[in-house]
Amino acid sequence: MNQIKILANNIEFEVLIEGESDKLILLLHGFPDDAKSYTHLMQNLSAAGYMCAAPYMRGYYPTSVPENVKSSQFATIQIADLAEDCAELAKILKKKFNIKQVFLVGHDWGAIAAYGAVNFQPEIYSKAAMMSVPPGGTFLRNLIMNPGQFARSWYILFFQLPILPENTIENTHGEFIRSLWHSWSSNSEKFSDRISEVIATLSQPFALRAALAYYRGLLRPPLNEWARWNQSRELFLSNVKVPSLVMTGSDDNCIAKSMFESCELDLESSGGKFKEIAHAGHFLPLEAPDAIAKELISFFS
Repeated sequence: MNQIKILANNIEFEVLIEGESDKLILLLHGFPDDAKSYTHLMQNLSAAGYMCAAPYMRGYYPTSVPENVKSSQFATIQIADLAEDCAELAKILKKKFNIKQVFLVGHDWGAIAAYGAVNFQPEIYSKAAMMSVPPGGTFLRNLIMNPGQFARSWYILFFQLPILPENTIENTHGEFIRSLWHSWSSNSEKFSDRISEVIATLSQPFALRAALAYYRGLLRPPLNEWARWNQSRELFLSNVKVPSLVMTGSDDNCIAKSMFESCELDLESSGGKFKEIAHAGHFLPLEAPDAIAKELISFFS
């Protein structure tokens, strides 16, 4: 596996590269995570004839942190920012490696970014796949009937607070991050070393602030980012414009299975589908790379 730097959308991205092909799969990670969690999946996909590229997302070390996030703890990272990042990365990689087709895969926050990306510039992507997060419209419809999801999503509200989340995570020396993994996936004990690497990623200067800026961008954008927030809302809540495969683990304790009910309504106009992955928790790329690769190869071909 190779590692390259790409300057896109005013951010210097560190990108993991696996395989050679004119068919590219761009893989976006979530929180609390980083690009290395895609290693096994990328190897499976490259063996099937795809080139894979997994960037460390905006603000996640060793990718650079946006200047506004460095200068203000109140600055946010918007879905529209992530959608633009995806578009620029795809265009640059396409030109650099003579790519003919681009497929997009996202997990957790990477899935949210992918929903935004395919609605921002759908002509870039042949197909997409989103893991562990339903389409925005699906999530809101099901939230009314599933109040228990509010309890599962407590951390999102906690992350809206100033300073306290950063202090809590830093003062527990990674145990807060480890506890999220353990509560979201019963299989996470197998990935203790991987979690330690993620903790190290988030311990770099401004990396944690950047990661929390994603969540703060959801609910409390500052006034000067209001228009950007509105654009982000449209990108995430609109029906998905590219044929997309949505997957969740049967044992995901972060976002309940019931939150994906009838998600085909948001996918049907583009020819998408939904798949539940048996015996898997929230971290699908790590927990079920073989099953995920099989589904992706089938859907993308």
